[in-house]
Amino acid sequence: MGYAISISCLTESSGLMAILSVQNVIKEFRQGLVAMRVLKGITHSFDTGISYSITGVSGSGKSTLMHLLAGIDLPTSGAVLYNGVNVQKLSITEKKHFLNKTVGLVFQDPYLIKELSVVENVMLKALIAHEPYGPAHKHALELLAATGLSDKADHHPLSLSGGQQQRIAVLRALFNRPQFLLADEPTGNLDSENARLVIDLLIKEKELGMGLIVSSHDSRVAQRMDVQLRLADGILQ
Repeated sequence: MGYAISISCLTESSGLMAILSVQNVIKEFRQGLVAMRVLKGITHSFDTGISYSITGVSGSGKSTLMHLLAGIDLPTSGAVLYNGVNVQKLSITEKKHFLNKTVGLVFQDPYLIKELSVVENVMLKALIAHEPYGPAHKHALELLAATGLSDKADHHPLSLSGGQQQRIAVLRALFNRPQFLLADEPTGNLDSENARLVIDLLIKEKELGMGLIVSSHDSRVAQRMDVQLRLADGILQ
């Protein structure tokens, strides 16, 4: 498998715009016999090449919506669509491809694997897919070099600062050049300078064609996105 030469090539694709959307999505959670409706019929489309922020108070359903968009949770009713195809109806093989190639995920915590080196954490998707080690390792090193972290390649991930760990998590999500990157509170545990570095990295990739969806409590993060959305009372506005 061939890999991009630099971080600037991460979003190379067929050149066609991709669309990730939700149609009348309702999500309920049950507590005993009581159904709590968190999302109340949300319809919205997200395009590649555009960045979106989703804000809202704690418990408003931001993470729930992000998990639905990523295909790692299912709506109670309604549909999540990728280029018009219902993600819920993908075959097992198609779903693996969707999770591996179409979307990249970044969370508030980096969730780096302590048994792996920094460079191996970056190339984790390739390791899981049993892709050839050499090309994947080379690509991961190039990503680290492009973000000024090449000297950390063989380090233990927990020896890095919090900001460095989160940038490694971003590179891991970007490794397979996804069409969309979904970042759920990616700067929640970072100081202002490290938060800026992480958002700078994400925006750089958006400018090269990737769709970027970021949920955040931080108004400074939200304001840097092209489109600002707010989730309140189960409705996306």
